[in-house]
Amino acid sequence: MEKYILNETPVRTSNNFGINNVEVILDIPKYKQFENFDLYTPYFEDIDIKIDRNTPKVNSNKIGLNRKSNYNIKIVIPENMKILDYPIKLVFDFNDENEFLVENIDIILEKNSYANFEIIWKTEENECSNYNIFHNGQINTIVKENAKVNIIIANILNQNADSIYALENQIEKNAELEYTIVDLGAKTTISNYSTELIGDGSKNYLNNIYLGKEKDVIDINYNMEICGKKSEAYINVQGAIKDYTKKNFKGTIDFKQGATKSIGKENENCMILSSTAKSKSLPMLLCHEEDVEGEHGIASGKIDESKLFYIMTKGISYEEARKLIIKANFSNILRKINNEELKNIINDEIDKI
Repeated sequence: MEKYILNETPVRTSNNFGINNVEVILDIPKYKQFENFDLYTPYFEDIDIKIDRNTPKVNSNKIGLNRKSNYNIKIVIPENMKILDYPIKLVFDFNDENEFLVENIDIILEKNSYANFEIIWKTEENECSNYNIFHNGQINTIVKENAKVNIIIANILNQNADSIYALENQIEKNAELEYTIVDLGAKTTISNYSTELIGDGSKNYLNNIYLGKEKDVIDINYNMEICGKKSEAYINVQGAIKDYTKKNFKGTIDFKQGATKSIGKENENCMILSSTAKSKSLPMLLCHEEDVEGEHGIASGKIDESKLFYIMTKGISYEEARKLIIKANFSNILRKINNEELKNIINDEIDKI
């Protein structure tokens, strides 16, 4: 067991707020192989896929935890290729023989290409949950000129898991990246999202759902740097915490010089479901350019009692009414998931929590 200080904010605020980083105690196991991985796509012959399990490389990310990867995956979507029907699906299934994973994933979309991805970290069904899981992931995405990609991440690990992951992106001229992240599992979830919108007319949409329970620690650090003209960056985060959960949200949109006529908006809404759960939020807008549009909004508090009362007048129990309100807040983000099987799994997990 060792203490780590991770996930530094790009701009520090007063230490009294206790949000510049996160201190966690991790029991990181020794390096070992992970075998329970599947990649699903009918386009194996059309896209460039390289999977390497035998040559570890340092997984260095902005979270501050550098480990050797035991899985290295590179996927390149060729120029002008558009995969519109089936998502490229990567599933990492943890069990008592595969409880340690440090993966590095490179996703590259060449010019004028289009693809959808689903990346799932989950605990194997029907397995006992008494083994510890350690996960440290890095996903690097390059979206070249006029390309478009949608990436869905689902974290549905068990309650003994530590999940630490970083997402780094580079978006070129008139390219578009949309990320939808669903964090429902793990007792420790530390995530870092960093995007450079380097091209004119580039767009980045980031959607996140999180749920905290028991003594969970959730630390979210999102940073978008807008460099190109007429570019757009959006952060939409919806969460709920209960019991003794501690949650930090840090969101930064940075208008760099040259980002004229660009738009950046961020919003976080955290529902606090117990008096012992703690929520901290730090939204930041940084600006080095004129003629830009920036907005941020943060809402944190208990569920509206008048909404609860109204729903309960329809004969619905208190717990079911709370569940309906939480799901309603999540619905706009869950609609972005077209895979009905995955959506049902996510809804079942929300019901359990």
